[in-house]
Amino acid sequence: MSSPKLDTLINRLADLKNLDDLDRSSGTSTPGAEVGVGLTKSSYPKGMNPKLRYIKPYWWPYRTFVKQRWLGRQLLEVITTEFRDRSMEYYKHALDSGVTRVNGVIAKPDFVLRNGDRIDNTVHRHEPPITNDPILVLHIDRKKEFIVISKPGSVPVHATGRYFRHSILEMMILDYGIKCFSVNRLDRLTSGLMILALSGKKAGLISKEFAEGSVKKEYVARVKGRFPEEEVTVDQPLLTVDRQMGLVIITPEGKDAVTIFKRMSYDAERDQSVVRCRPQTGRTHQIRVHLQYLGHPIANDPLYSTSDIWGPHLGRGGVDLTPSSVGTSRAEALQARVGTSTPQSKSVDREHDDIDLTSPILLSEQARGIIGRLRKQKDEAEDWIKWKEVIFSVKQARDDLEIETESKIELDDSTSKYIPPNRGPSEIYTAKPPLPDPHAPSPLKAPAYLPPGFCPECFVPLPDDPDPETLFIYLHALRYTTPSLGTWETPLPRWAGDDWDGDWRGWSKDAEIKDVLKEDREMQLKEKEGQA
Repeated sequence: MSSPKLDTLINRLADLKNLDDLDRSSGTSTPGAEVGVGLTKSSYPKGMNPKLRYIKPYWWPYRTFVKQRWLGRQLLEVITTEFRDRSMEYYKHALDSGVTRVNGVIAKPDFVLRNGDRIDNTVHRHEPPITNDPILVLHIDRKKEFIVISKPGSVPVHATGRYFRHSILEMMILDYGIKCFSVNRLDRLTSGLMILALSGKKAGLISKEFAEGSVKKEYVARVKGRFPEEEVTVDQPLLTVDRQMGLVIITPEGKDAVTIFKRMSYDAERDQSVVRCRPQTGRTHQIRVHLQYLGHPIANDPLYSTSDIWGPHLGRGGVDLTPSSVGTSRAEALQARVGTSTPQSKSVDREHDDIDLTSPILLSEQARGIIGRLRKQKDEAEDWIKWKEVIFSVKQARDDLEIETESKIELDDSTSKYIPPNRGPSEIYTAKPPLPDPHAPSPLKAPAYLPPGFCPECFVPLPDDPDPETLFIYLHALRYTTPSLGTWETPLPRWAGDDWDGDWRGWSKDAEIKDVLKEDREMQLKEKEGQA
């Protein structure tokens, strides 16, 4: 005999199943379709996609020091071209309202940045949602002080950009109560094996093995087209030429890079191949760019596999390296920026404005065009955050937050790190200081009219939910072999299986998943009982 609670639960599960079927029919289970850098609308109500993980927005104080390429440039000009989260109108109004301080003094848009300047800003942080795949814990060894996990795609390892609590190190604390230290890095879009240390000392020892190149790595990728059956080696040097988009190209000025590829299977229905990848070096985007060079980019890579950006050949064979006649050297671009006047209109070309400033080499017309199209695509995809419809003051919010946070923390000027209250010097965190009660009412003055779809705390437009399949790529770190810790591997991702059904979540049908966390809790309990 069923109970009302059980009936409710069964009905709820049925609703979720229907929603899941609806999501598949909407196209998210059709892999390999070209996706852009931006976001696509979800078929679920905003904030209710079961494949996404959300976090409530919160107030956050930023602090950064002026970078070398910012020297002699005016504040609005730097912010408008260096940061792309909001429109120029938004940044100009925010600066005019006194939101930003330089060296503790309110800075206006035409403030010229100098060496050693410290910039402080307080924002209402809206972290983007990530896929709702849990971190899979594969092994814990508390005596040897390390833990092995599989990182979901879409999640950065460290706090970066708009991500903080949606990062691996923070989620290990929030979800499992385990404080970890990273020893290597995976791109946010990449999933797979990571070894984390349980102490700072152990992290240093393991990190040294990665830095010395003594760790053997194996990845698996799903790529476009029929990959050759024979083993293929690519030894093309790589260089990052655009910091904003993280774009890497093959050029003789780059760092040596070698990757060995071997096809595992071919999916004729989708015209895609599953390929095993063994990087012999550890360069940024190495596997992604080497696969693109071969003409087989990762099937859903938003950066390296879209024809709108790269043309019909998708960057096969690399880009043209003949310097553009309109380009300038980085040194010339830096010199030209000294004393740059503050942009006052929408005519600022954010797609091309600082390409030469950030590239270490002179770029070809093709490379400049690729970077410009990537930037334009990103701006267009994130049009939701273009601030046009509401005006508000954030100065009072910043002042209130500074008063509150400064009463809660000590600032160690010798290390520039925050020391949380009730912690000793050995527990200094590089994270930001504690903030006021997240449930407290907004300190901002609300506009006379707030349109639907705007944040009730900071009054900026809220984005639509992204399609979960645009938040990761089909690249997975499968196996690491280290000198000190041996060999560790994850199960094979579901999308890499021979009979893939289109659902990217989970593991291949033969995977065995142990409850490592339960075993660890039982082990700790036994140790405590033995000590009692």
